[in-house]
Amino acid sequence: MNFLRFIRSSLFGVALLGFTGCSTVNLDPKGQTQATFVAGEFRALVNATAPVAAKATTDAFRQLGFLPIKNDLRTFDAELAARTPKDEKVRITIKEINSRQTEVAIRVDVIGNRNFSRQLFDQIDKNLGGGGRATSGF
Repeated sequence: MNFLRFIRSSLFGVALLGFTGCSTVNLDPKGQTQATFVAGEFRALVNATAPVAAKATTDAFRQLGFLPIKNDLRTFDAELAARTPKDEKVRITIKEINSRQTEVAIRVDVIGNRNFSRQLFDQIDKNLGGGGRATSGF
């Protein structure tokens, strides 16, 4: 009987882990523009093409004093990485959804950092002219 209780509690724990770590992040005061923070990754849409979002990201790296370590740009997507002054690794994946919207996904180190990711996203958005955020229902 103890074995069955162990199995049940283990399955419950695995299921619980599957549902934790997900939250919605309001990007404006009214909550009309949102991002998600899922399993340590901050994801948001911007109103820009992938190359424009990648340029805004490389500019943000420079502005924040990051050391770029990867800059893999393609027509409709990009993978960028940098090290922060505190030696944290930041990885950004950019994927063009359509000709007007691009998803920006940010991961800080292995487990992620919601607040730091948000600050980095805000700098990228600022580089896009401050109006780059897309209204989304992620």
